[in-house]
Amino acid sequence: MAYDIVLDQFSGPLDLLLHLIQKHEVDIFDIPIAKITDQYLAYLRAMEELSLEIASEFLVMAATLLAIKSRMLLPRPAKSGDDEDEDSGDPRDELVQQLVEYQRAKWAAAQLRERGVLQSQVFSRPPLDLRPYAPEAPPPVTGVTLWDLVDAFRKLMRRIPQEERVAEIQGVVLSVDDEMDKLMRRMRILQRTTFFQLVQDARTRHALVTAFLAVLELMKAGRIACRQLLAFGDIEIVLTEEAAEG
Repeated sequence: MAYDIVLDQFSGPLDLLLHLIQKHEVDIFDIPIAKITDQYLAYLRAMEELSLEIASEFLVMAATLLAIKSRMLLPRPAKSGDDEDEDSGDPRDELVQQLVEYQRAKWAAAQLRERGVLQSQVFSRPPLDLRPYAPEAPPPVTGVTLWDLVDAFRKLMRRIPQEERVAEIQGVVLSVDDEMDKLMRRMRILQRTTFFQLVQDARTRHALVTAFLAVLELMKAGRIACRQLLAFGDIEIVLTEEAAEG
């Protein structure tokens, strides 16, 4: 039975592409389309491994990237005077334009949020909560996106040796609820730790997937919080005050 989970940080395919461009420090106007396409497909495979529901827009973007990659491999037709072929341009142009506009929109949204915080400090009354979260929603993750967590999951998956099996007999069925209880007992002792140290007991793919889903559920419940002090550094897991008091 598939275990489906959807997070608020699931922002769309353009958000994932920007994450990959920033991670690999490439020029947004000169995207190495083959490398970015391979990384994008690797993230989708990781999401399938976790049984995360992949929206159709992500699959459409994957098809678009593969089409651009194929066109980049074809020879460019020679320009013939005024009858210049419309397809003779860079096939990445339309995608670059979308990414630039999306990046501008994200910047504008961040500026508006910052102005909202500054404006809330002008009045003597308590500042309003201008974040786009419902009152009962868990606190937002600080400096960590879903893609950062998926990237950490992929690094752990590469540490587990690949074995060829004809059949597998599973003696113990791992439960996400049981794994959540185990991780919470550990967090109450440690108070704060890294993502890799928290799930270090997972030695199989099944155990690692179960532990990862348990971490996501604890985040949604507001019992733990994640933060990343350095770009692409270790993800730190912190026990929230509500969970510590409970």
